[in-house]
Amino acid sequence: MSLTTIALFLAAANAHMIMVTPTPFNNQSLDNSPLQSSGSDFPCKSNGQAGFYNAAGISNNMAIGEKQTLSFRGSAVHAGGSCQLAVTSDKAPTASSTWQVIQSIEGGCPSKTGDGPSTYDFSIPDGITPGDYVFAWTWISKLAGQPEFYMNCAPITVTGGSSKRRSAKSPSVKRAASFPNLAVYNLASVNSCKTEPGTDPVFPDPGSNVVKGGANPKYATPAGTNCFPAGAKGGSASPQTAPLAAPADSAPSVTSGAASIATPTSATVSSIKSAGGQGINASISSKATATSVAAVDTATSAAPTSVVPYSALPGVFAPTGSSSSNSSTPGSSATSGSLTGACSDEGMYNCLGGSSFQRCASGQWSPAMAMPEGTTCTPGQSQTLFARSARLVRRKIIV
Repeated sequence: MSLTTIALFLAAANAHMIMVTPTPFNNQSLDNSPLQSSGSDFPCKSNGQAGFYNAAGISNNMAIGEKQTLSFRGSAVHAGGSCQLAVTSDKAPTASSTWQVIQSIEGGCPSKTGDGPSTYDFSIPDGITPGDYVFAWTWISKLAGQPEFYMNCAPITVTGGSSKRRSAKSPSVKRAASFPNLAVYNLASVNSCKTEPGTDPVFPDPGSNVVKGGANPKYATPAGTNCFPAGAKGGSASPQTAPLAAPADSAPSVTSGAASIATPTSATVSSIKSAGGQGINASISSKATATSVAAVDTATSAAPTSVVPYSALPGVFAPTGSSSSNSSTPGSSATSGSLTGACSDEGMYNCLGGSSFQRCASGQWSPAMAMPEGTTCTPGQSQTLFARSARLVRRKIIV
């Protein structure tokens, strides 16, 4: 073999991108090219090989809420693009598996600068029950010259974490949680959705944990509807998706009776960052009891508009025992100034009265969605949804 041939081989081997951490399945022989446009190797570039999902010798332990690192190997970052991180409880995922998104990166992935791979922080959110899962990183490249879709997968073990608010001796409390479905593009056998080369795709339903970035982002909404795997529960364009099922071998759950006092739980509103790096990261603890605690809202609206409870939003979890009376009610001031119909500024947020919001997605304004309990947003339109604690205000109006 000539030196030229060897050089070309090594260049090809280092081209494109491959996930390094978490350690993927078949990490010694995994092809780092995009998935076949036919979708024959979806998901995970498995292509049906026997033993592909063998996790022997791979250890990816992730405690809920603790920082994890996403890193890559390769040189052809194609000026970045958009990525999603998702998990499934299927140990050997198929084309019809349900993948639910825990973080979306719109622009600047897998390279923040466009000239080399970057590393990214992420965490497993509350609402994912401890157990064994398969983690996926997907990437839609920006400047590859043709529509592409990358996907690497890794076995992970989710644990309850080590923070003071969790006890290793206590059984896990099963929470109702919902996360958006994984968006899939440019794979003929999966769906007909397509991305436009030269753009940073904006996901129709990115979830609550969204990072925006990139040196020169060019956001665009991919063409198509129902852009998720056939057979997946829920839909990527829907404001409400099915909860992620817990693994069969997960820890037993504890349920509270109708007349009992619910277990104190905590919920985390994940960061929603702008390209400038600003954003929020608010931790909200709530002690739910069998006695309803309601916020009094005296403002009314002449035209009632329905508000989706925050606990029903993709990527947001509702602790067991929480009272639905904490969410905004139809006809409240939360819906004043709501928008309907077409919109042109993809990803724009519209805060309504401080207690609910909408987002421009797929060229349409979403339904009004309630802010999480204990937080408010700044009324008006902005690219970043800022929130502040309303705990002190609520304390004055508890009945």
